[in-house]
Amino acid sequence: MKKFHQIRQSERLTIPYPALIYHSGKKMALLKFLLYLGVVIFPLNLMSGCSGPSPHRLQAHFKSEPHASEVIQGKLSGHSENRLPVGLAIVVHADSSDAFPAITEDTWTQFAARVAREVQDRFPFSMQEVVRVEEIPSGERVSLLKGMGGNNPIEMVLVVLPSGKEVKGPAKFDLLPEVSMLNGYQTENHATVELGLLDLQSGKLLLQSQGTSYATLEQLDVPLASNRYPRVRGSSMTKPIFPEEGKALETLRMVALHEALDQAVMKLAGTWPK
Repeated sequence: MKKFHQIRQSERLTIPYPALIYHSGKKMALLKFLLYLGVVIFPLNLMSGCSGPSPHRLQAHFKSEPHASEVIQGKLSGHSENRLPVGLAIVVHADSSDAFPAITEDTWTQFAARVAREVQDRFPFSMQEVVRVEEIPSGERVSLLKGMGGNNPIEMVLVVLPSGKEVKGPAKFDLLPEVSMLNGYQTENHATVELGLLDLQSGKLLLQSQGTSYATLEQLDVPLASNRYPRVRGSSMTKPIFPEEGKALETLRMVALHEALDQAVMKLAGTWPK
C-alpha cells in the first residue's frame, strides 16, 4: 500500500500568480499540440499501414519458367493467325485477408470484360473462355483450368489476382463558401492486381506483373443533398467522380482496382519477349 505524508508548510513551493498563469498557458498549449498530433498523425499512420504493397502471392504459388521466351515463341509459331488462344481465370476469394471486396456478383463480369479488352489490345491473345475461381489455381487445383476451351483445349491461362486494403476515418469538408466546415468521412482504398501467364502443361508462370493504385472517397456525415459529395478521386485521375450515395463505396473500389489493372497490364507488356 502506498504511503502518503503531508508536506510541511516550509516545504511548499509558492508560485506567484502571473507565473502560475504563464505555466498554465504553456501546459494548455502543449496539451493542444499533443492533441493535434494525435488527430493528424494517427490517421496518417493508419493510412500508411494500409498502403503498404501487397506481397507477390502468385510467386508463392507458382514457379517461374526460366525459358519463358522460348516457350512463348514456340507456342506462338504454332498458330497461323499469330494470336494465342488464352483463357482468363479471375480469383475472387484469395486465401488472404486482403481479398478484394469489390469483386461481387454484379461487378466481376464488368471487371472481367475490362481485363479481356485491355489484354487483347496489348498482346497477341485471343481470349477463349473466362472463369471465376475461388482460390489461386496452383498445385492440384491447376487441373480445374485444363478443361478450358472445350473441344479446342487451351495451353495458357492468364490468372488475375486482385486484392486490396481499405481504411476509413473522420474528416471535415467545405460545402459552400458561406457554410462552415461539415463533418464527414474519408475512405482510402489501396488496390493491387497481380497478373500471371500460366503454362498449363508445366504449371509454371511464363510472365508475371503487379500493379498498385489507390483512390479516396469523401462523404458528408449528414443526409444533405450536394453536387460536390460523395466525391471519388483516383491516383491517376485529373477530375473527380461524383457517384450516387448508394454506389459511392463500390465506385471507390472499382476506380482503384481499374487503375491497378492498367498498371499491371502495362508492366506485363514490358516483359513480353521481343
